[in-house]
Amino acid sequence: MKKVKPGDPLVIPADTFNTFVDAARNDRQRLHNQGGRGVPAAPHNCIIHILSESIDPRQRYDILGVGNVGPLFDPATDEDAFKNHPIMKGYVPSAFNHEGKFIVLLEPVTWKKLARAVYCGVVPVRLNVPDEDYDYWRAEITDGQAGYLTAARWGSASILWRQGGVGVQWALVRLGDTVEPYVFPVALIQTGGSQGPPSTWTYSVQDAVYGRAMGTNIDPTASPHQWRRPAAWRMAPATLGYAHWDSYGGFVLGWINEVPV
Repeated sequence: MKKVKPGDPLVIPADTFNTFVDAARNDRQRLHNQGGRGVPAAPHNCIIHILSESIDPRQRYDILGVGNVGPLFDPATDEDAFKNHPIMKGYVPSAFNHEGKFIVLLEPVTWKKLARAVYCGVVPVRLNVPDEDYDYWRAEITDGQAGYLTAARWGSASILWRQGGVGVQWALVRLGDTVEPYVFPVALIQTGGSQGPPSTWTYSVQDAVYGRAMGTNIDPTASPHQWRRPAAWRMAPATLGYAHWDSYGGFVLGWINEVPV
């Protein structure tokens, strides 16, 4: 494996020549194997190893749930292995166990084998968009489905880009966002009802920040909404309120600025 100068006689030992051939074969195999090991474009501090507990073989960019059981190495019995090899077990996602706790595989893996996976940051995924009734920008696991995430109004991943339309498609998402419900402002446009008493106003509701339509002819006192009107007063219609997402992906009006006339 020594370098030569221009004009020197070229004598290649068999071991050196075979090493060149092996390197060329490996490079050619890497170029043609599109389903093989994925190598990030830059060092990624959000990559861990996963032990697949899925009986079916899983492909690159599949989804596995983590967190409902402990890591592969228990610190109580092998602290060094726990510290040096933080390996989680990955399962076919379950809505009960894995909302907000999942990874995206970076390479194919079979049952009881190890593979690299992303648990935070930006990664390609397959995304199922159920309809075009809403401008989806969040995603979450799909119960019993490892092949894709599902676009939702509430979820732990942010959709940065998707191909468009409905059905399963490629998308770029950011993992690691909070899964907890959060409060956001909404704009209300009165569409029906009267000032009373009792008041019976209904509204079209929009996200006040992004302008996304949340619903039409919404009665803010009907379940699951939480607004409570004074029954004996006449009320002027609201123009602003605050809402949050429930665990089923529906929005819930909490407070709106109706005031007594």
